[in-house]
Amino acid sequence: MKLYSFWAFAVLCLCLGQVATSEKLVNCYWGTWANYRPGDGKFTPSDIDPFLCTHISYTFFGIGDGGEFKSLDTWLDMDDGLGFISQTISLKQRNPKLKILAVGKRATFISTSLAFIQQYGFDGLDLDWEYPGQRGGNEEADRVNFVTLLREIKETYDRYGLELGIAVGASEKSAKISYDIPAISQHLTFINVMTYDFHMALDGYLGLNAPLPEVTESIDYWLAQGAPAEKLILGIGFYGHSYQMADASQNWPGAACIGPGSAGVYTRENGFMGYHEICLNNWQTVFDQENGAPYAFQGDQWIGYDNPESIEMKMKLVESRNLGGAMMWSIETDDFRGLCGESYPLLKTMNRALGKEVSGGGGGGGGGGGGNVTPAPTPGPTQGGGGGGGGSGSPAGDCSSDGYFLHSSDCNRYYQCVGGLRYDFECTPGLHFDVSINTCNWPEEANCPY
Repeated sequence: MKLYSFWAFAVLCLCLGQVATSEKLVNCYWGTWANYRPGDGKFTPSDIDPFLCTHISYTFFGIGDGGEFKSLDTWLDMDDGLGFISQTISLKQRNPKLKILAVGKRATFISTSLAFIQQYGFDGLDLDWEYPGQRGGNEEADRVNFVTLLREIKETYDRYGLELGIAVGASEKSAKISYDIPAISQHLTFINVMTYDFHMALDGYLGLNAPLPEVTESIDYWLAQGAPAEKLILGIGFYGHSYQMADASQNWPGAACIGPGSAGVYTRENGFMGYHEICLNNWQTVFDQENGAPYAFQGDQWIGYDNPESIEMKMKLVESRNLGGAMMWSIETDDFRGLCGESYPLLKTMNRALGKEVSGGGGGGGGGGGGNVTPAPTPGPTQGGGGGGGGSGSPAGDCSSDGYFLHSSDCNRYYQCVGGLRYDFECTPGLHFDVSINTCNWPEEANCPY
């Protein structure tokens, strides 16, 4: 019985009081691999302002071959390495209201995730299965199994006062396949609706990442199917999908593209840029009023994304539908250093829209050295999945040049060479490293030679 297509798990810091009161949640997903990005793209726990989030989703954790919950980058996570888990937990000292949740067969997963959560001081689980009944899954069986899994996790976690959230595909097309919405809603504290990734270069035309009409349509579908408004968390992308235009003179949504746009200086993934890269580009920008989103272009490059103005419009949807709050993917792609002006402009826009007072400043400033790891794909309807693993840099005879390299015998593993040091990583189970794009991908797309 196939229990998952793509699993990923996040650790969240959350104020448990938020769930029981009318105050809205602000769930900040955090791609911890941003630690490996160069210069001002490097992001560590010290860059987090714990007062701007009610939850911080620490991503990702995974499932071992035996179904056990596990760290994917022990060097980054644990105290015998960089100690990111303990550093994240220590944010409670700055904001005592902040608590921590962890983000995989049934009894084995439940017991090991519970032990992990309790050992490290987390306060629950955020589950990302992309997606039940899809990507090789069994539609009918996966829908039923997912409800059973959530019920059993919640029953166990409730004994310890732990929270349970999930990330879900937003569109009606995806949700109809994957979710028994009334049934899963019974067993969840909150539901992160991934209302982004509606368009990207694979479509063959220029498209906005999260047009407001499509976002609204998705939220209204979930509500109509019985999801409680107070449990729905609206997803907002702190990044954009970029394109190479087929004709630079045809630079409007719907015009033809010939592929993904060039990579950003920090995230270094073709077809993707964080807001902290987009705001530095100084490209010509147009705000599409009909779709409630901006796009920008220069030469043959084009990108659709969200900015403070479009986010403010989306937050009005949270208010008008009385949703439980909003989340973003992801905090480390906001302009957290204030390179273009105010620090955390997108996250602060979300807070202000919810009536929260926000002071200046934000995370720590200054650059950071170190290597770069191509980011795991954002949770969304067409992305492949993330990379993990990792270890401290060690001399290696096969690191005569810098870059990313496929493991000599294992499609799931890869390594990065930086200054003669080798850093080993592994993809999320079920994915292969794709040398053409330097990130983890679905096996049929990665074309691993063995």
